[in-house]
Amino acid sequence: MNDLSGYIIVTGATGGIGGAICRKIVAAGGSVIATCRDSKRGNAFVNELRQLAAAGADVRCEQLRLDDIDSIHGFCRRVEGLPISSLISNAGVMCRNYSLVAGGLEQTMAVNYFGTVLLAKLLLPVIERNGSMVFTTSITRRLHSLSENILCPSEKDFSQLGTYGRSKLALTHYAMYLAEECAGRLRVNCADPGVVNSGMITMHRWFDPLANLFFRPFISSPGRGAESALQACRSQLTGMIFHHSHSHPIGKELQHDASHYRLITQTEEWLKQNA
Repeated sequence: MNDLSGYIIVTGATGGIGGAICRKIVAAGGSVIATCRDSKRGNAFVNELRQLAAAGADVRCEQLRLDDIDSIHGFCRRVEGLPISSLISNAGVMCRNYSLVAGGLEQTMAVNYFGTVLLAKLLLPVIERNGSMVFTTSITRRLHSLSENILCPSEKDFSQLGTYGRSKLALTHYAMYLAEECAGRLRVNCADPGVVNSGMITMHRWFDPLANLFFRPFISSPGRGAESALQACRSQLTGMIFHHSHSHPIGKELQHDASHYRLITQTEEWLKQNA
């Protein structure tokens, strides 16, 4: 890490990639606010981080549920006034079954998109000037296009991997929009960690044992996956997608077309109601 002033917020900190991100930050002397759904698990993880932390690093744990609007607002109130330099939005889910959360949102979209962009919106005034925001995208975004109902899929439109990929495509579009809106004030990038050996790729299907045997040994470690987020965080560029040692502008793969503007309009309307 280059600039280690201020706290770096990492969502999904107790997951494979999130944990690796936090470990690398504190080992380099940076301070972290690690967020997680389960406070008991989070406190145990923070104790581990404190054993690894270099001199000057501070580690805090905060409970945060991205499918709960009240939880997001509560978290933002608790960190208000702290010197925050960056937000790394790493948390994500890939739900096997269709389910709705409070407010009528499908859960995968609620966590991966709506909750993530609401958190970013509320933290915009809090993050220090020339700070950074990083949104974790996925290679699965490339399998989809923006559709009329991408933000609110019906049960008929839902699939475990498909809805996950569409949530990441929507998030990548919003990152492109936010990078343009915040130019000169805040750096906004995406991190694509690739396929990583973590709990995320467990599909809870009959083929999981075969995938564990033949697939997991050949994919990236959480530590390697974390590097994309850390590069995106410390880069002085904005509006980029970082994938391991490579990067390219988000606009190189996404278009400012009617579907993009419809997504942004719908998102901003939802944010006005919930911010």
